[in-house]
Amino acid sequence: MTQPILTIEATYSTLSSSQLLAKVVPQYKIPNPVSCEFWHRGLNDTYRLSSGTDPDADDFVLRVYRKSWRTRAAIEFELEALIYLHQKGANVAIPVERQDGGLLTSILAPEGERYVIVMQYAKGKILRFDKAEDGIIFGQAAANIHRCSAGFKSHHARHKLGLKHLVDEPLINIQPYIAHRLSDWQFLTELATRLSKLVQETDADNNLDYGFCHGDFHGENAHEHNGQVTHFDFDCCGMGWRIYDLATFKWVIRLLGQEDKLWDSFLDGYQSVREIPDLDLGLVEAFVGIRDIWFFGLNTKNSLAQGWLNDGYIDLHMGLLKGVAERLN
Repeated sequence: MTQPILTIEATYSTLSSSQLLAKVVPQYKIPNPVSCEFWHRGLNDTYRLSSGTDPDADDFVLRVYRKSWRTRAAIEFELEALIYLHQKGANVAIPVERQDGGLLTSILAPEGERYVIVMQYAKGKILRFDKAEDGIIFGQAAANIHRCSAGFKSHHARHKLGLKHLVDEPLINIQPYIAHRLSDWQFLTELATRLSKLVQETDADNNLDYGFCHGDFHGENAHEHNGQVTHFDFDCCGMGWRIYDLATFKWVIRLLGQEDKLWDSFLDGYQSVREIPDLDLGLVEAFVGIRDIWFFGLNTKNSLAQGWLNDGYIDLHMGLLKGVAERLN
């Protein structure tokens, strides 16, 4: 007896490179696209597009957002910000227009509707951060993003990088994964309350430097080419406190054991372009902790990452957060 073929819905799919090249890429103003290759899976899926007009370089990047990760309005905010930054002189990878003048394409994947954008490829390579000069030019580029974004406004709705998004929501996602470690959960909730209070006591909305933020200044979302740094992947962007962007860089170099080598040079580079108010600098350690809570919550929310959310992973981040608490003391 022949068994019936069962239909099972997908929660996540990897889209065919050849199908994207045949059906989606022609809708964009790309001269003679010849190849599309899957490149990287992060929060979203990234493909590299090569144009026949320049055989020596991969000219474009195609991003497929995962289902329900960002609303259409949130992506429109991101794209609008990139165009604004480019017009103001910031070095960013800008979106490529569709043939009809739009930027965003909706596709029906096995798991449901997903969105696609195409970006120019940022020339160069990721900074190695093996010398202080790398921290300087990265700091300058970060400051330039903040400087050029002054005055940016969008009518598209997107989450703000405030305490609800950075602390409250991540805690909800973290709790099931450390429920078996009651003392750590108690420490984490107490630290989160303390960090939020430190920010609130400054009357942050009125006193801290506020505006457009990249949201993910960890160094791997930028390429350096001939001494010029170009930022890309603004998927975590939003309106928020700029000190969060700076603290994100301090957070990652602490995890990498390079804080002593790079933090001062990063600050020097940033402040050669744009001042950092003393009140903001005084909160940088608190925002290192806030960044780690957000990142911890991001990974517990991200179902594709759950295979390595083990006690070793928890130990790493609890160790960093306990270090933050000691520094605050």
